[in-house]
Amino acid sequence: MRSHLAHLLPAALLLAAFLITIPARATNGMYLVGYGAETTGRGGANIAVSDRSLALNFNPAGLSQLQGQHWTANISLLSPSLQFQNGLNSSTDAEDRVFPLPAVAYARAGRETPWSWGIGFVGQGGMGATFENLNTPFGTRDETFSEVRFATLSPAVSYAFSDDFSLGAAVNIGYADASFRFFPHTSFFNAQSPANSFFGIDLSRAKGLQTSVRAGALWRLDPRLSVGAIYQTKTNSTFDNGDMTVNFTDHPLLRRKVDYTAEVDGFTFAAQAGLGFAWRPSSPWVVELDVKRYFWDSAIDTVRVKAKDPSVPGAPSTLELPFVFNWKDQWVYALGADYRLNPQLTLRAGYNYGTNPVPSDTLTPLFPAIVEEHLTAGFGWLSGNKTFDFAIERAFNKRVTNNNLDPQVNPFGPGARVDHSQWTVSLGVSWVLDR
Repeated sequence: MRSHLAHLLPAALLLAAFLITIPARATNGMYLVGYGAETTGRGGANIAVSDRSLALNFNPAGLSQLQGQHWTANISLLSPSLQFQNGLNSSTDAEDRVFPLPAVAYARAGRETPWSWGIGFVGQGGMGATFENLNTPFGTRDETFSEVRFATLSPAVSYAFSDDFSLGAAVNIGYADASFRFFPHTSFFNAQSPANSFFGIDLSRAKGLQTSVRAGALWRLDPRLSVGAIYQTKTNSTFDNGDMTVNFTDHPLLRRKVDYTAEVDGFTFAAQAGLGFAWRPSSPWVVELDVKRYFWDSAIDTVRVKAKDPSVPGAPSTLELPFVFNWKDQWVYALGADYRLNPQLTLRAGYNYGTNPVPSDTLTPLFPAIVEEHLTAGFGWLSGNKTFDFAIERAFNKRVTNNNLDPQVNPFGPGARVDHSQWTVSLGVSWVLDR
């Protein structure tokens, strides 16, 4: 009976995690720096090493390094700090929130077969912010709110051609949704120039499946040096069946709020490619370096919100609202180290730098994914067949100012400025059920 429970426990945890609603925030664009305390502690460097079962979310070829049944449960608590200012507002702080980000993974490998496999549920990332009581260009005080959430269930396999070389692949079957409010309590009809009227918007839970494929290779050149490589496709994204309310209360004919069914088109999670190195200069040390490229340029350009089926006769039958992002490709560099102080305690530290993908002339407080520098530290404690991991990450403040004069792209006016920093704490436990 005990053996059956041990085999069912990982599946039960995966199912429970998948049923949790996960608001996620990210710091390499819309992706997290690290998934799991072990990886986060070394700044996200993980392509050329295998961190137990969560390896499937970085380099699935790392599953071949495992023996036995491994599972990992991790929770990260992310606390962002955001500040917005433009000519209409003194500095306004975003609402303080702490976001829980779970990750659960299970993997099985053995010497009797070259095949290894695993499955994981991971809060992949997202972004968003809430600013309340802002002065608007229309003489009102209102709010902005945004939230994009993205989580995946990822089955993975790896094949070991030898003790030193393996290939792996994972299919990411994800769920994502998007919500935002842009001055939802404001309605302004410009009789002199109706095209310059403004009607506030409240979009809730445009959602859909997101799919991508990740492939990886891991090659141990000699006992001291390993090299890994990964590539993940751009997500095949849909965001539809959202509920959107448009505030037409100042419209001379409608004078009410109108509900629509909405979809979001052009909002995609970027493809990525990476190369990693793990060097073991002496027995207590492992030094890791990853270089990755996130292809945001082909993922997020102009995001269009399309609405149809109005609830009020006479309202516009369709609406299309463009949001210009024009994100740039992003380089990410992760450098970290593990030092085994004794058989029980391993210390970690790392540094992660990701170039800001958000151009200054399309910056908006709705989606301020601008931080670049991250410093991390952590440790792992081995007790029997269990390892307990802890990590803390500091994303240092990044300030960007938008001086774009085009109100269609920068409705907040020239001088709109965002400051963004954050703390993340991660706690995890991993163990081997049998070896």
